Amino acid sequence: MKIFSLCLLAVALAGCSTKNYGRQGAVSDYERQTLTCREIGIETAKVHGYLAQIDKESEFDGRSVLSFLGDFGIGNTMEKNAAIEAANKRLSQLQAISTARRCGLETMDRTLTPAP
Repeated sequence: MKIFSLCLLAVALAGCSTKNYGRQGAVSDYERQTLTCREIGIETAKVHGYLAQIDKESEFDGRSVLSFLGDFGIGNTMEKNAAIEAANKRLSQLQAISTARRCGLETMDRTLTPAP
């Protein structure tokens, strides 16, 4: 009976041990129409910070051990991959908007023009 109880406890803990990273939403139509170049830069920095947070949180810890007992770590891998995929999608959308608005080109033009 003790072995059964311990196994049940291990499975219950493993089920609750999958890491949750959240998701970055796709760029909405409103954002696509209204974001300025400065705001695009800020949003891009936020996505890069989110990716760094995922990388840090995905390091090996106690939840990784419990997750491995429950599903051999597959749940954590799937969660991490889905979070990274969503963030990369938002990042590519922001870069496309930035390119379409020619963000950054104004500052490049100023640095290439010699001062009078």
